Amino acid sequence: MKRAPAKIPAVAMLTHFTRASASATALDNLVAILKDGVIRGGSRMVRGARPAVCMFDVPIPELRTILDRRNRRRYEPFGIAIDKRYAFTMGARPVIYMPWHEAEKILAPEESWRVVSLEIDKTPPVDWSFEREWRAAGDLAFPSPMAAALVETWKDVDEIFDRFDGRPPCAGVIPIAEMFATPA
Repeated sequence: MKRAPAKIPAVAMLTHFTRASASATALDNLVAILKDGVIRGGSRMVRGARPAVCMFDVPIPELRTILDRRNRRRYEPFGIAIDKRYAFTMGARPVIYMPWHEAEKILAPEESWRVVSLEIDKTPPVDWSFEREWRAAGDLAFPSPMAAALVETWKDVDEIFDRFDGRPPCAGVIPIAEMFATPA
């Protein structure tokens, strides 16, 4: 009897979330990304001198864990979903989860942006693997048909449409809070 291959659901989109900065709200930062058509790479939580764009390979309904209110310092429910195939052609790759001391032995220093520390033997353990992170070195430009804006509520959808005179430069605007609601 021939064994059927395992079917692991693939996610067609990678998601990148923004947060408030000293000078702008998370929504303002999303609007800037849409206006520029570029997600700017950052160095926060990225090793080495090379900035990177960080994204999740997680189905939108499962983002509830990552976007939990206790994580609002890190992520707010405002972001971009990018076609994974497009991001891959632009150099985005899954990160390598491993201990830093091992990564330093096998990777050139200019490739350290690819690694996310995995230290399960520590107390408390360091394990971000649930994020299923992908990264792209530098900035990630995107054509509008390859991306959808993600916002928290329908009010935010209206705000995006208002800021772009009814024509946001993306494939669509998706309110994600309703996906997280517990059915009655």
